[in-house]
Amino acid sequence: MALVKGVAEICRQYADLRSDDIKIIDKIAEMLQITADLTQADIFIDCVTKDPNAAIVVAEAKPRTARSLYRFSVSGQLALRKNEPAVLRTMQTGLPTIGMRGISQEGVPIKQSVVPITSKSGRTIGVLIMEQDITEQVSQEKKVKDLMETAEQLSETLFKIAFAEGQVSDFLPDGLLILDKNGEITYYNIAARDVFDRIDFRGKEIKRKRIIDILPELDFRNDILAEQMYIESQIGGLNLAFTSVPLKSFDETAAGALMLIRDITEIRVKEKELMLQSVVIKEIHHRIKNNLQTVASLLRLQARRVDSEQTKKALHDSISRILSIAVVHEVLSKEGMDMVDVRNVLTQMIDMIIHNMVDRDKHIVINLTCDSFTLFSRQATSLILIINELVHNALEHAFICRDRGIINVEVKQEGNEISLMVVDNGIGFKREDIYNSKSLGLNIIRTLVEEDLKGIINIIDECGTKVEVKFPFFLVEEVFYADYGGG
Repeated sequence: MALVKGVAEICRQYADLRSDDIKIIDKIAEMLQITADLTQADIFIDCVTKDPNAAIVVAEAKPRTARSLYRFSVSGQLALRKNEPAVLRTMQTGLPTIGMRGISQEGVPIKQSVVPITSKSGRTIGVLIMEQDITEQVSQEKKVKDLMETAEQLSETLFKIAFAEGQVSDFLPDGLLILDKNGEITYYNIAARDVFDRIDFRGKEIKRKRIIDILPELDFRNDILAEQMYIESQIGGLNLAFTSVPLKSFDETAAGALMLIRDITEIRVKEKELMLQSVVIKEIHHRIKNNLQTVASLLRLQARRVDSEQTKKALHDSISRILSIAVVHEVLSKEGMDMVDVRNVLTQMIDMIIHNMVDRDKHIVINLTCDSFTLFSRQATSLILIINELVHNALEHAFICRDRGIINVEVKQEGNEISLMVVDNGIGFKREDIYNSKSLGLNIIRTLVEEDLKGIINIIDECGTKVEVKFPFFLVEEVFYADYGGG
């Protein structure tokens, strides 16, 4: 067989092999034609030479079951590293190389799968190669690449028409930058130029400059081109917000970024002013609370010095009202807002009433049920004073000649209405006594409900006393003040 005959001759003439090595190569070469027919691919044996960047083709077999890649024989020709890197890689490493691309001796794009051939001592003396034609695949890839490049060029052209050459971007209030894949500025609008002028870049050219060279404070590294991000930085006395949106090619590689720059200096200044104002408001509420508690202490001292029980009662009633208002200001001094957590305030107020007003010799239980919602401080103060008066009246009048009793306080938010119910299981009342009463407490309740809260009150004699109060839940403080002023 001519194919096998030529193997030993080529090996002796060009390959760096011993006699035993040549016999191994010759034996494998006998099976090449069968292998080529089975795989429907061109099969070769290349052997080592003294040149580390070249191998010699010592045997070949063209498939009889498919079209060969070669018009002529390549036995005795060199396989160079630059054209067939898989061959030289396997010879040097002794490891198989599967599916690596190369160029044949006839200039055809190929995909090679290469396995080593070793001597008895384990030394790699040659390689067995199977080649497949990938001309069509490479052609398709080139078409796709050309299409991608054309699409990218078209996108870039349209982008320039829409932004750089037009005036659309100059109407944007924010600065607009277009960055290429190296982070260099390829376009900026008037607002961006204005920002750079105000951070000591007046008159300096910024086009084709890298953004991190102009603004090292940003320290974007590669993130600016990798993913959408937002960062704030103080630069040149300005608070600037940077929003970066990556631009990607069709193959998902970074093609650049679109960056918006917004001057938020005024916003941050206002925030600081509001924070300072909040601290001041907290301190004001704290001082009001302390002053109210001081007044209550003075009234308590005065009550100890008077002999008239009627005067003492009036002083204690006033103390209770003052401390109820102080509870609201205590909460506001901690929260620093004009909105009051009603359940929190009522819990503190009920605890205060139990501690200061409930007779220790009687077993009086006060239960509180309250929804979680907030009211403006003015509404909350009126509500607390109403509850204080109702509970105070129940403690004073409902349990005469009784040593135990229950007072239930329930506050609910039902849509745009607040519902209050104070119920006791005391001795009840006579209807004519209620409507003819000149009690200061009852007059305070009616004034607060009808004038301050624009609500209604209903008092029912039902196995004790039941007082219902309903008033609108104002979502906007100005509406509440307008209604109040119109009353």
